[in-house]
Amino acid sequence: MEYIRKDNESDFESKLRFARLKLIDKVDLDWEEIVGILGLNCSADHLRKVSYGLIEYDNYLKDNGVAIRILSISDTHIPFQLPIETFKDYIGQVDILQLNGDIVDMQQISKFPKTYRVSVMEEIILGRQYVIDLIEYIKPKKVVVTYGNHDIRFQNYLSKNLDSDLLELMPQTALDLIFVDGFNHYDKRNRAKTWYEPLKKVFTDIEIDYTGNWFCQIGETIYCHPSAFSSGILKTAEKAMYFFRNEGYVFKSLVMAHTHRVGEFVIGNTTIFEQGTCSDVTKLHYSDGRLTNSQKEGFLYTCQDENGNVIKDKTRLVSLN
Repeated sequence: MEYIRKDNESDFESKLRFARLKLIDKVDLDWEEIVGILGLNCSADHLRKVSYGLIEYDNYLKDNGVAIRILSISDTHIPFQLPIETFKDYIGQVDILQLNGDIVDMQQISKFPKTYRVSVMEEIILGRQYVIDLIEYIKPKKVVVTYGNHDIRFQNYLSKNLDSDLLELMPQTALDLIFVDGFNHYDKRNRAKTWYEPLKKVFTDIEIDYTGNWFCQIGETIYCHPSAFSSGILKTAEKAMYFFRNEGYVFKSLVMAHTHRVGEFVIGNTTIFEQGTCSDVTKLHYSDGRLTNSQKEGFLYTCQDENGNVIKDKTRLVSLN
């Protein structure tokens, strides 16, 4: 029978096999009986707890040392976002969903000319729903969010148009409202008020970490979305790398949003990435007539070992156009 100890099994192998069978309800034995079959000198409760660790460690070994899987998406520029089906290959394969800024476009308060403009409130509502759909689709264990230069247009616009005392009542970015605070939509035309719960409360089983910053560090990798821009290939990412080095940060790779380019380069012992945009670039017209290089759609899937180092042969820089 499958739950009888096999002669050719090591102690580790037999414990692991029983643990898997028990935890997926394939064996009609209690933990006390399993302790007896395996001839262990421990309590049933101890074996049950150890079993979870055995399975986790075995999964780690089977994944060739992959401890953390990170899907980094940036520059969705809602309402110009790519469909969530773009990331279908990563469903259930993500430990951390990292949103690297410019989630919303803030089109209405942009300095760029537009033939039409989506309101700030509409963008915030659309952005909140897109992130909800994305989380439910990808099913990550954790979400880490940084803001970008478009997201912080919210504060910049308010600071120009509101008295400083009123400004203290307002958040820094629309992302504060989406992830942390929640917000009301006052529909004056229809005399209706709708409350939108912050995503920290929507997803009680998933950790939502809104950093309130333009960069974050996960393991040995920095993810960033600065406002600075250099026209040379990978020059923005290189400039960011030197900035963080000079500020005393210790890291081995850097992932750059903001540039709408896709590229990878190694400088010394540091790998730098520009991850592209997850928006439909045919609908973004920021560079029309400026004779700049075309924008590139893309994202980064990073695998790290238990020390936070990037596993290069497991990491994918995906270019979509």
